[in-house]
Amino acid sequence: MTLERVSDYLSEVERVQNPALGAMLIWKYGRSYQAQLTAEPPDMLLAFLVLPLCLHRPTLDIIVGTQARSGLGKFCEKLSERREELFAVHERCLALKELSLNSLAFGERAGILAIEYQTARLRALEVADPSLSERVKAQAKGAEKLGIWFSALKTSEVFYALKVVA
Repeated sequence: MTLERVSDYLSEVERVQNPALGAMLIWKYGRSYQAQLTAEPPDMLLAFLVLPLCLHRPTLDIIVGTQARSGLGKFCEKLSERREELFAVHERCLALKELSLNSLAFGERAGILAIEYQTARLRALEVADPSLSERVKAQAKGAEKLGIWFSALKTSEVFYALKVVA
């Protein structure tokens, strides 16, 4: 059965919420984070925020519509204009925890992510940038912005700003 035939049987949710896409988004986030802070890769916990933010279209639209230099604070300010959206981030993190974990595992098996178990850090490895379908370019751009924003703050500050209890 060809890939095209397999995709005929997948729902739209299954096409978007899969570990391969999740791994690529976490990798994009990690590469962007590491480009800002060359000394230390990101805390692995932060990776669990990437998919809940990038796979939710209204939230992604706010990320993409916020300039990278504006920072996480400006994003949270825009998100809190729809107060329920900001508080929903925590619930989406819980709902997508398994997908995030599977995406991390997929990324490690695929050789694009490395988990430093002693320090609980995630390293996005240097591999060729994949060509992306138009359908996921916005998510990839969002993941890259998250890397820039998260790198400027401590892990606890990111979770606090997004009202997520780790």
